[in-house]
Amino acid sequence: MKTTIETTEGKALVTFEGALDSYIAEEVGEQLEPLNELEDAEITLDCTKLEYIASSGLRLFLLLLRSTKANGCQIFIKGASSELMEIFKSTGFDKCFQFL
Repeated sequence: MKTTIETTEGKALVTFEGALDSYIAEEVGEQLEPLNELEDAEITLDCTKLEYIASSGLRLFLLLLRSTKANGCQIFIKGASSELMEIFKSTGFDKCFQFL
């Protein structure tokens, strides 16, 4: 699993490559922590190369949404495959996030 974070003024792009499973979730969560400090930013989670997301990965997305929303941020999910969209829909996450 590879996670890349690029930030510019008012925007952040997080790119995921591989499988976001329970074995790697804690490490990815630590990498995402600096995003909690952003204010009034657009955060895009690029899932184009995300092959799989476990419940622990979904939890990370939800925690990020909750913590950044309080700071006026918006989160967008980009490039989710049909398999990932099925997971988002079956868990109700399709109602929590905005998809590009």
